[in-house]
Amino acid sequence: MDDSTANPIFIVLLGILRCLVPLIIMLGISYLLKRLGLIKESPQLPEEIAYEEGLEEEKDETNSIEGEQANE
Repeated sequence: MDDSTANPIFIVLLGILRCLVPLIIMLGISYLLKRLGLIKESPQLPEEIAYEEGLEEEKDETNSIEGEQANE
């Protein structure tokens, strides 16, 4: 009774199925919800706003570098 003769290939296949089946189900549900129009894609930012946000991020990075140098 203590002898386990499970085939390792069978165990690996069951492990893969255990991960893939829920993933496929979730992707299928997501696809159906998008098809039905219950999930909409997020709108794109206008180019001007995206460009301004990029400039603000660059300013923040340079200010933090200057602040670190001032502390030294």
